Amino acid sequence: MIQTTIYNYLEPDLSIESTIEWNQTRGNTPDTFDISLEIAMLKEELNEFIEATTDVDRFDALLDLKFVLIGTLSKMGLDANQIRRGYSAVLSANNTKSKTKNAAGKITKPANFVGPEAKLQAILDERQS
Repeated sequence: MIQTTIYNYLEPDLSIESTIEWNQTRGNTPDTFDISLEIAMLKEELNEFIEATTDVDRFDALLDLKFVLIGTLSKMGLDANQIRRGYSAVLSANNTKSKTKNAAGKITKPANFVGPEAKLQAILDERQS
């Protein structure tokens, strides 16, 4: 008998909470937010992706980028739920884009495209002062 693994896709991805906790236990909180440092760390991870020569190196660089990105969002005062809702707003807006690509291969926006900025601002407005 072949045993198969069944994944429960309804279980939440706890990587956001785990990353926020990792940062908090190391003193990386909104009161330590330094935009220059965040930009430098994000650039470092992006450069690792650019310079990667194997799939494993690209995979590692992208996951490191996600880790730094979530940490940056948490230092901006966002909790896991707000980060998820923000991503959902961006995804919903992107789902309204066309299926055509421009000459560079980028998916195009229709003339009536509405970006997620208003929804994102509403989420940012919820942050604790």
